[in-house]
Amino acid sequence: MLRLIPQSSCSFTDQGCICTNVDLNLKISECVEVGCTVKESLTTKNASESACGAPVRDRTKAVSVTGIVGGALALLAVSLRLLARRPGAGGGEFGLDDWTIIGTMLLVIPLSGLSLVLANHGLGKDIWTVPFEDIMHVLYIYYFDESLYLASLALTKISILFFYLRIFPERNFRRVVYGVMACCVGYIVAFVLISVFQCRPIPFSWKRWDGEHKGTCNNINAQSWAASAINIFLDLFVIFLPMPQLAKLALSFRRKIQIMLMFGVGFFITIVSILRLKSLIEFGNTQNLTWDYVPLGYWSTVEIHVGIICSCMPALRALVRSWRPTMF
Repeated sequence: MLRLIPQSSCSFTDQGCICTNVDLNLKISECVEVGCTVKESLTTKNASESACGAPVRDRTKAVSVTGIVGGALALLAVSLRLLARRPGAGGGEFGLDDWTIIGTMLLVIPLSGLSLVLANHGLGKDIWTVPFEDIMHVLYIYYFDESLYLASLALTKISILFFYLRIFPERNFRRVVYGVMACCVGYIVAFVLISVFQCRPIPFSWKRWDGEHKGTCNNINAQSWAASAINIFLDLFVIFLPMPQLAKLALSFRRKIQIMLMFGVGFFITIVSILRLKSLIEFGNTQNLTWDYVPLGYWSTVEIHVGIICSCMPALRALVRSWRPTMF
């Protein structure tokens, strides 16, 4: 800065000029990037932003509220689903689809709760305003969240597939369902292992950000895109899989509308998955991870929570019908 300011139209005492001179700030940023460590660069950026009176951005509440509210709604849906399985409640017998969604919920509870921890450690703030230790904590939690997210997605689909087995007896259809289940299990095994061993040594996954540690990592951006693309394909396959079976059923117009609404929720999940792809672009290129990871985080939690609620809708319908027979 001592060398660059005299070369500009600003003086050392003119803070306003220094803050608003685009060319000067670009040259200062380039100089800091080349000659400073990551931590020194962040410290300089924070001092510069503070001196210039830049607004402090904060969307930590979006992180915590999305996780906690979504998790609470998903837990409520699962609880009502289990209530529908009681004798006389009209929701049918307790089955493998219920056990699977319970297992999914056991993964989603910590995933939802950790959103509050992430917000407390600075997810939702610009990285230069976050203490260095908290940056590492955010990446450390994200590392474990990835595996919970990947497993929860596939388990939700497996629960829906078990529900298909509950209601559709045709042999060929059931064989296809088992095949899709195998693909979902393969998805869990493959991508959870890839996620766990994304860097070598493993702690480099959450320590690499500062440039002070040595290690190697997979192409994490490509890894995330592959997982998302395959997940969207499986979503669509699971949604369309029972369509031929449903077409064979003699249903009233009202019942068809109800089924269309349930599948509409399924399409919404796919739309959320596609919207999440946009956030992966920032995920792969960001230098401001505690700010740019936020859309990826809340789209991921919305995707999981809505998926669980969708899987519970048939049982919830039966429960509501037992209370209000004329409603459905």
